[in-house]
Amino acid sequence: MGLHAAAPVASLWRRSAAYIVDSLIIGIAYISLAVFLDAVFGRLVEATPDGMALVVVAVNPVRVVLELTATLVIDALYYAGCWSRWGATLAQRALRLRVRMADGTPPKPDAPDRLPIEAACRRWAVLATLPIAVGALATSGALDSSVLLVVNGTWFLVLFISTAADPLRRGFHDRVAGTVVVSAPGGLA
Repeated sequence: MGLHAAAPVASLWRRSAAYIVDSLIIGIAYISLAVFLDAVFGRLVEATPDGMALVVVAVNPVRVVLELTATLVIDALYYAGCWSRWGATLAQRALRLRVRMADGTPPKPDAPDRLPIEAACRRWAVLATLPIAVGALATSGALDSSVLLVVNGTWFLVLFISTAADPLRRGFHDRVAGTVVVSAPGGLA
C-alpha cells in the first residue's frame, strides 16, 4: 500500500524548528516542576566550593519517581494533547504544520486537524519516553550526565536521520504512529 500526504510534506528544518520551540515551551513547565520539588525535598544539586561544577547533594528515590511521573504526564498532555486536539503543537501551529494520518484517511469535517488519540499517544511515546526517562534519572543524580548526552543525542540523531531519509519525511515515531507531518494553510487557528 502506497502512502501519500494529503498536503505538501513539511520540510525537515521547519519540523526541527517547531520541535526546538516546543521544547523551550515545555521546558518552562519542567523548570517549574524542579523548583517545586526543590521546595518540597530540598536542593538536588549545589555548586562546588570553587564554583566550577555542580554536584548532586542527595538522590531521593521518591523525588526521582515523582519527577519522572510528573514529567511524563506533562509532556504527554502537551504533545499528545495538542496533536489530538488541533493536529499540531503550539509551535507546529505557528509554523503552519499539521500531523495527519499517513494512510490517506480523510480528516473528519467536524474536526479536520485532530489526530486520533491512539496515534497521538504512540507518536509521543516513541518520540519522548526514552529521553524523558534518561533525563529524569540524570537530573536526579541516579545516572551520570554523560550517559544522558550519549543516549539522548543518539536517540534524536536516529529520529532525525530516519525523518531525513524518508521520502515523506516520516521519522521512526511517525511510522510507528502511522502519521505524516504536512504544511497547512494559515497560522495559529
